[in-house]
Amino acid sequence: MYTGSAIFVDFDNVFTTLWSLDEGMAIRFASNPADWLAGLAALNADRPCRWLVARCYLNPMGKVHAPGERNDRLWFSRFRANFVQAGFEVIDCPPLTWGAKNAADIRMVIDVLDLLGHRTRFEEFVFVSGDSDFTPLLHRLRAEDRRTAIVSPGHLATAYASVAERVLGLEALETLLAPAIAAAPDQATKDAAATDASENERAFEQLIRQRYESAVKPLNLSTLSHEVLRTLPDAKSGDWFGKGTFRRALDALALPNVRFSNHHLWNAEKHDPPAASQTAATTLGDEDDLPPDPEEQN
Repeated sequence: MYTGSAIFVDFDNVFTTLWSLDEGMAIRFASNPADWLAGLAALNADRPCRWLVARCYLNPMGKVHAPGERNDRLWFSRFRANFVQAGFEVIDCPPLTWGAKNAADIRMVIDVLDLLGHRTRFEEFVFVSGDSDFTPLLHRLRAEDRRTAIVSPGHLATAYASVAERVLGLEALETLLAPAIAAAPDQATKDAAATDASENERAFEQLIRQRYESAVKPLNLSTLSHEVLRTLPDAKSGDWFGKGTFRRALDALALPNVRFSNHHLWNAEKHDPPAASQTAATTLGDEDDLPPDPEEQN
C-alpha cells in the first residue's frame, strides 16, 4: 500500500534558508530534487508516498549573493530545469512589486484548495516551506480529514508546526541531502588527483595571502574571486577545494584580523570598513541584475 500524496515546494523560502545555514546543502537541494524526493517518499517504509501531484513555486528573478558566479549572483532560474526533470510542475512566480513580493504563497493556497475538490482523494499534503502563513490552510486540511507534513530547515512557528502530523526539520534534510558517495578510484588516480588539488590549493592560499597583505583598502570579493579563477580556473569546478563556496574557502585560510561584509574583506588592523556606498547592492532594473538567458547557461 502507498499514501497518495501531493507535495508543494516553496523554493525561495527553503533555498534561502538553507543558503544561510549551509550553502552546499542549498545547492544539493536545488540540483538533485529527484534524489531527495525519492528519499522523502520512502521515509515511511510501511506506506511510502506516491506523489500524485508535485509542484514547485519558484521566482525566476530570485537570487542570492555568491562571489564567483556570474555578476556574483546565483539566480534561482538556473535550477528550474532540475525540478522539471524530476517530475515537478514548476509554477513561475515572478515579483509583482518593486519590493520583490511575489504571490507564491497565494498560488499554493489556491492550488491546495482546488485539489480538495478533485475527484482523486489526496490523503496527504506535504509543504516544503517554513512559511507560517500556511497555518490556516493546514487547519482547513485537518478539518477535511487530510494528513499534512511540513519539511523545512529553519525554525518553525509553534502554531504552524503543531497543526501538521509530521514535521521534518534540518536533521532530516541533512540526511536526505547528504552528498552521494562515488565509487572509489584506483590508488594511482587518487594520488594524482590529491597532488593536483594540493598544489592548486597552495597556489590559492599564496595568491589570497599576497593580495591580502599588500592591500591598501578593503578587497572586493567579486574582483578577488574572478582574479582567482583567471589564475586557477579549476578552483570552481573543484567546488572551491572541497569547501563549497569561495567565501568558505577564504574562511578556511584564517587570515589574521580578517573581517567580511557581503561584498568585501579587509584587515581590521590596517583598514577602515568599506563605506556603505561601496557595499550597496545593484538596484533592481539594472541590466546586470537580470537573470542570464537560459540558453547562455547550457
